[in-house]
Amino acid sequence: MEPVKLINLSVKRTRLRPWVDLSGFFAFFGISGVDHDREERLQKRFEEEYYRNYATVMLSARVAPGTYTLDGLPQEANRLGWTVNANGTATSRLSDDALASLRAWMERGTRTVHPTPL
Repeated sequence: MEPVKLINLSVKRTRLRPWVDLSGFFAFFGISGVDHDREERLQKRFEEEYYRNYATVMLSARVAPGTYTLDGLPQEANRLGWTVNANGTATSRLSDDALASLRAWMERGTRTVHPTPL
C-alpha cells in the first residue's frame, strides 16, 4: 500500500457505564449456578476501562475501508488496530499511554504511515 499521512487527530473520551456484579449477593443467599459469560464480561469491562479514548484521524489519501495496522505509529497506538471508514478517517480505541505516545509522535512532524490490512 501507498504511504499516507495523518492530518488531524480528534479524541473523544468515553464515559463508563455503571458496573454491578451481583455474584457475591447471590452467593451470600445460597443461590448458586454457573455464570458462563463472566470471563467475557470481565474482559469487555477491562477493555472499556483501559481503552477509554476513542481516537479519529483524517488520512491524506483514500484507503479502502477495513481494519488496518498503521505501520510507523508507536506500538501502543497500533495495539487494537485501526478501522478505516469510507469518508477517509481511521478510528481506534486507545489507552491513556497510547494516546500520549501518539500525540508525541504526531508532534515530531513526519506523520507518515503505511496501512497494512489485518
